[in-house]
Amino acid sequence: MSMAPTPVPAPDSALASALDALCCALGGYLGRLRAVWGPASEGTDLQGLFGTVGAPPPADEAARRHFETHLAGVVASATSGEPYARLCAALDLDPVERLTTAAVWWAETDPQFGVLLGCGHDDGALRHASAALLRLALLPFGAAPPPSWEPADPLVRLGVLVPGAGPRGPLALTATARRLLAGLTLPGAAPRPSDGTAGSARVAALLGDGAVLLRGAGDLTRIAYESATEIGQLPLDAGELSDPEVRLAARFGGYVPVLPADRLPALAWMPGDGPLIACGSADSDPCGAQVVPVPRRSPADRAAVWETALGAAGLAPEEARAQGRRLGARLTLDGRQAGVALTQARAEAAAAGREWTVDDVWRAARNLPRHELGRLADLLTPCFVLDDLVVPPDVRAQLDEVIAHVALQDVVLDEWGFRGRLPRGQGVAVLLSGPPGTGKTMAAEALANGLGQDLFRIDLSAVVSKYIGETEKNLARAFDDAERCGALLFFDECDALFGKRTEQRDAHDRWANLEVNYLLQRVETFTGLVVLATNKQQALDEAFLRRLRFSIRFEVPDRALRRELWRRAFPKGTPCDGLDVDALARRELAGGSVQNAALAAAFLAAADGGRVRPAHLTHALRREYDKLGKVWAEETA
Repeated sequence: MSMAPTPVPAPDSALASALDALCCALGGYLGRLRAVWGPASEGTDLQGLFGTVGAPPPADEAARRHFETHLAGVVASATSGEPYARLCAALDLDPVERLTTAAVWWAETDPQFGVLLGCGHDDGALRHASAALLRLALLPFGAAPPPSWEPADPLVRLGVLVPGAGPRGPLALTATARRLLAGLTLPGAAPRPSDGTAGSARVAALLGDGAVLLRGAGDLTRIAYESATEIGQLPLDAGELSDPEVRLAARFGGYVPVLPADRLPALAWMPGDGPLIACGSADSDPCGAQVVPVPRRSPADRAAVWETALGAAGLAPEEARAQGRRLGARLTLDGRQAGVALTQARAEAAAAGREWTVDDVWRAARNLPRHELGRLADLLTPCFVLDDLVVPPDVRAQLDEVIAHVALQDVVLDEWGFRGRLPRGQGVAVLLSGPPGTGKTMAAEALANGLGQDLFRIDLSAVVSKYIGETEKNLARAFDDAERCGALLFFDECDALFGKRTEQRDAHDRWANLEVNYLLQRVETFTGLVVLATNKQQALDEAFLRRLRFSIRFEVPDRALRRELWRRAFPKGTPCDGLDVDALARRELAGGSVQNAALAAAFLAAADGGRVRPAHLTHALRREYDKLGKVWAEETA
């Protein structure tokens, strides 16, 4: 069976007219060269050669009419709607700039035109357009290209040509200009249907030919994308584009670049450059942009989004309202993301041969933004549950209370009205303090397991920066992403970040104090669960302790708890002979040290007959005592 041929798009008539004009100009230049050199057997006309140096003579009348006819075709097609004509009109290019753009396009797309350019350079390997060659070819027709295209010249400043070619170097189109001229959609451009929120509508009403700066704690990127879609444009993630290419995309039409606010000063955006949306923090310099404050989306709004999505998926109204409130209290996803999570949950349930549940939706939803938070934190797979902890009853009771405070937010804060009493501190901040090895990290994992949340441990190497302000920006992203995906944010050895503020003696003290100040404020406004662990509670800033919902102290276990730790130290499959749990419990060790000693004894036993005996444990305990700097003493009855 024969396949239908792939349809070939109609040629751009303006580019074709430009090619004819360029061939006419280059043909005249090559004709002059041929007249000088002539056949090799006749020698070289030196006087004629010297006569070609400097400004070339005007073209003859016939060539001029031919050139001007095709150049008029380039100008006349400005309203044709074809990509090249659109670009020339949007950037208000003059005839020389139009011809230069066309020459570079044809050099990159038509090998035969490249051969013609190689002849003009008198080097077949130089099959590119250059400023010097185009100048020699076009001067006889009254067009005067610059000797080279500099950064301030329109074609470079507006993102058409790559800067730095020089007079004889290869002129090249930017990736953005190349795709626009080819009629292709720019990468990173995609529509985003609106949830119908007031924020998107307000920004859309302001989008004209200038820049809009979104500032606040809400989902700025989501609102930017929805606003661009509402005015019939494609939102464009312009983070990877150069400043000239951003300007080119906006002026070309059909795109609204979206980028970080810290790029506004370098862009120096003008009202005629087209629509642009910048997203930034409260201290972002607007640089002439219209500022739109974006508050954090309220739990009621988030609950409404989930209620709509769950209702559309088939849940009864009452059930959709109740489950929407539960999900909205802990997840800050928009309507599109909620729909994606529902689709994924239903697909996974169908693959397992069962009906989907809201728990499936929760698991799918919390995974959506994981890749963003993963840049600043390590995803830990929780291995423990609360019943695995060997802790005093009071500690266990407080951990159960933490789970209740998080799981029942929708009841207490929303149904019972406490959210109106808490403008700040709606999240749950938990401090786990105590000596090493007493179970703080294990408790954080158990909390994540009990709540069905992902556990992200902040990676200090990725968050802390030597550059002023970068640490705060990284922490802001971590907190925002944790709120969005409903993750437990875990700061291990938190005294490294939450240490006491000091007297300001120099600039280093000032900036260190600012980092602590930011953390104090952000923990108070965080709406999720943040767990902090430290061995040095006395090193924490006193103002931070006030912002805690729970402060749980883990102590070295007493003998009864140590007996239970030793009972659980060896898995059921471990062969053991003659172990005296009561005798082992007399050794004052924390749970981590107990587990280390048990593991070391298991390896000793595996290398010595395959059964764990008291001698192996004694040897392992001696090693553990040496590691802890404690004096080993033989036990007596």
